Amino acid sequence: MKRRSLLSLLLASSAGAALAGGRWSTGGAGSPRSRSVLVLLELRGGNDGLNTLAPIADPLYRQARPTLALDGGEALPLVAGLALHPALAPLLPLWQSQRLAFALGVGWPRPNRSHFKAADQWATASPSGEGSGWLAAALDQRQQPGPLLALGPAGCPAMEGGKALALQLSSAELRGRPGAGFDPAEAGANAVLRQMLALEQAGMQQLQRLRRELAPLPPGLAIPRGALGQQVALALRLIGSGACPPVLQLAQGGYDTHVGQAVRHGRVLSELATALAALTTGLERLPNRPAVTLLAVSEFGRRLRENGSRGTDHGSASVALLLGEQLPNRLIGRYPSLSDLDERGDLIPSLSPPDLYRQVLQRVGV
Repeated sequence: MKRRSLLSLLLASSAGAALAGGRWSTGGAGSPRSRSVLVLLELRGGNDGLNTLAPIADPLYRQARPTLALDGGEALPLVAGLALHPALAPLLPLWQSQRLAFALGVGWPRPNRSHFKAADQWATASPSGEGSGWLAAALDQRQQPGPLLALGPAGCPAMEGGKALALQLSSAELRGRPGAGFDPAEAGANAVLRQMLALEQAGMQQLQRLRRELAPLPPGLAIPRGALGQQVALALRLIGSGACPPVLQLAQGGYDTHVGQAVRHGRVLSELATALAALTTGLERLPNRPAVTLLAVSEFGRRLRENGSRGTDHGSASVALLLGEQLPNRLIGRYPSLSDLDERGDLIPSLSPPDLYRQVLQRVGV
């Protein structure tokens, strides 16, 4: 358990009311199963939504990106005017079976272009970037006990600041021996330290329980190499255990494509697609699996115009990706206009992060 999480648990108050209510705006919340798991996947660095789901028929797209615009012969048409990056081809069967959806134009008006500040805004569902994490607040609002479990290498601020334990478990930690835990009595008369040690002890006990209950991977399942593949494997073992926490987090880096974007972006999107395809195949092979919904977001999109290094700089609106069973609509929101830009030359968002979060939380019942 991270020290930052402990301090947040002791000092932060709930901000769940801001995320209460709301509906899946594209046609009803559906009927979630009695057990559900929400997986948050953070695409760190600022994913270029314009080349993830490209406005392939818009001439302004090609004018603004003379070397980076997707080749119309290689891009994968989805609906009129929009095409998927060819590296995401492993996800096409999910699109065709209505298990893949895209939220369009997601972002903050005039977002902060600092990675750290923008990540805080997304984590807290607040333009100020301050307060409890949105996932922590949601569990508090709905009085769900948690824990919230981060599988990414750097934890998850969206899970911190609430009453539920925010824990971190990595594949590397599974290979080590469980820790001995902490004795709150060692704090003596220091009440704050005693409470911190008690929370650390509770977190250690939860992690040890989760390690004991991990299920084996489905036989014959091919897990792609790399950090994201390892996280997917661990997520499947947790989900298959029957005792999975209600919220998991995964993370993938490499999306800050200022230079040589064509190769770099294609590589990380390929890693993303193969990992998500493996996750879906693994879920299909799990007996009595819970309903699983995955939301993939990034801290901001990229600029419309490519730069002089054949890359793109920090921008605003992007796309978010959702995976689930029988999603009510495969496109949520509207694609930003390439001709109506803000005063900084950025795309104008049409769907705010809090609105997206509300719809996802309503769907999964978290």
